[in-house]
Amino acid sequence: MSEGVYENSDGFEDDEPDAMKNTDIDGQLYANVRAFKPSTRDGVVASVHFQWWKRPSGVAAVCLGLLCVLLLAGIIGLSVDYGVTDHHNSTEREQLQTSYNKLTKERDQLQTSYNNLTKERDQLQTSYNILTKERGQLQTSYNNLTKERDQLQTSYNTLTKKRDQLQKEKDVMSKLSNLKQTRPEGWHKFESSWYFLFTEAKTWEESRQECLKRGADLVIVNSDKEQEFLCGLTMKAWIGLTDSVTEGTWKWVDGNPLTTPRFWGSGQPNGDGSEDCALFSHSSPDQGKWHDYPCSSNHYWDDCYNYICLLEVLKDGRIYICGSYAYNPQCAFIVSHVVSPLSLLILYTYI
Repeated sequence: MSEGVYENSDGFEDDEPDAMKNTDIDGQLYANVRAFKPSTRDGVVASVHFQWWKRPSGVAAVCLGLLCVLLLAGIIGLSVDYGVTDHHNSTEREQLQTSYNKLTKERDQLQTSYNNLTKERDQLQTSYNILTKERGQLQTSYNNLTKERDQLQTSYNTLTKKRDQLQKEKDVMSKLSNLKQTRPEGWHKFESSWYFLFTEAKTWEESRQECLKRGADLVIVNSDKEQEFLCGLTMKAWIGLTDSVTEGTWKWVDGNPLTTPRFWGSGQPNGDGSEDCALFSHSSPDQGKWHDYPCSSNHYWDDCYNYICLLEVLKDGRIYICGSYAYNPQCAFIVSHVVSPLSLLILYTYI
């Protein structure tokens, strides 16, 4: 029976028209799938198993189906990936939006802080400018007060100086008054100085002591006129000039160097270390010239040398005590201040 079935496999009814058989595979996918109907022959239903995929149109259909499956799988994969990506992007977008909002808020806070700081800076700048202006005003006031203080200090110093000057003048006048009470008659005036001639004969040392008692010392010759004037008062007299400290360097007894060497006699000084004190003499041929003599001896005469004591208040305000006693010249200042330009010379001499 089965053999009859296979033998009669061609006996199925093909109800499809020829046009359907020749339908293009690209037109309808199912065109090559023919409807097989079981045929009945001799009362037996024949079952036909037709291998349709072995036909060229069947292979194409299979490939197309697989392609559709792959396409569907790709679409599904893309959809899934899109969903995942969209979810991820949504999450990132939300995070970015949150960060953006946070940064915007921080920016606004920073802008507010910046505005506040700018305002504070402007206020501080204004305060600084005000303080700078006040400082300048205070500096000006300070400078003015300093200037006034200096002026007052100068005035004070001037008044103090004048006060001290008046006090010293008072003291000097008191000394001069006391000296005047003990002096003999016979004053001699030369320019702004007063000279007095004593008739007592004393050694140089005694003369020095006598001068010191009266606030004076041996005389210092300052000018040609004074030299001439003194020579007119006496024949011989010690003067306050010596080179006992440094041989050959003649200094007055006040410590000042000799600046008027023109008063030396001919060939003077000539002591060569043994004659360290100076005197003036009217002896010929050097009338009124200076000579150097030994300070430690008086073997030239049996009597004493004359001596001149000088109490002089100079214009520079210093009272000079200049002179020597007994062949040992010395000098000191008893007063160093500003006083009136008054000078008093006390002259001791041997007659």
